[in-house]
Amino acid sequence: MIDTKQVLVFGATGNMGGAASRELLKRGWHVRAVTRNPRSDKAQALVNLGAELFQADMDDRESIKAAFDGYQRVFSVQNWTTEGVAGEIRTGKKVAEVALSAQVEHLVYGSAGTGIPSSGIPHFDSKIKVEAHMRDIGIPFTILRPMPYMELLSEKEFYPAMGAWGVYPQILGWDTPLPWAAVRDIGIAIANIFDAPQKWIGRDVNLCSDVKTLEQCRAIFTAIDGKKPFRLPLPPRLFGKMAQDEFIQMWEWMVGYLSELGHQGLLQIVENSQEVCPEILDMESWLMKKSNGGFG
Repeated sequence: MIDTKQVLVFGATGNMGGAASRELLKRGWHVRAVTRNPRSDKAQALVNLGAELFQADMDDRESIKAAFDGYQRVFSVQNWTTEGVAGEIRTGKKVAEVALSAQVEHLVYGSAGTGIPSSGIPHFDSKIKVEAHMRDIGIPFTILRPMPYMELLSEKEFYPAMGAWGVYPQILGWDTPLPWAAVRDIGIAIANIFDAPQKWIGRDVNLCSDVKTLEQCRAIFTAIDGKKPFRLPLPPRLFGKMAQDEFIQMWEWMVGYLSELGHQGLLQIVENSQEVCPEILDMESWLMKKSNGGFG
């Protein structure tokens, strides 16, 4: 196993890749952040933290090969909302194949969903197909599968007033226990995995920071922010047309999955998650840190 602390990060300006890049940079890793648009604000923010930017297109094999030059560790994540699920599968497989030819010693894959095959949710099933391909070609890899982001409740990119506060309660109810993962915890987990490859290679890791109902989340937001979160209770199908129909399909499917898993099953995932992220944040701690200036 090589000793050089350098890592190639695909999706570096997204939520998972960005969190991984920031945490790895804090720990003294050299991060080569792959992006299609090195001039974007998010890309430049990583430069300011010490990252090296590398312009590449995950759908261009030669472009990917150039990014791998000299790198033996890689974080790979794809964005189905911009590429579509077919594009996500294609680029996810392509990154893994180039990583294998580059003799990469450890690939950490940013997955999602539950790990259950044939869920019928396209962006869950697409990741299972990429994971299966990685196993087939024999690359040493770790799967990290975070639960829904806490940031769904607050960040503009997720339309929280319409989504988390307006539509999700209509599908899930206010009192269904839900799993949440702080994006900050995802970054820490990824860095911990890269710090101890022999412990994590070959493992499939779920990450859940906390279990809270939407009503509990609303109470926490109200207590910390001093007011209830603003909500626009649109019809779910209308929200699906505005965002992605698949978001509605996903949450409808999750109702059955969560019922089968149960509250105690979710709490067990939180407990297990502390192995990969001992300093995990519950909802209240996350929102307090966010309200006090963020995570740096």
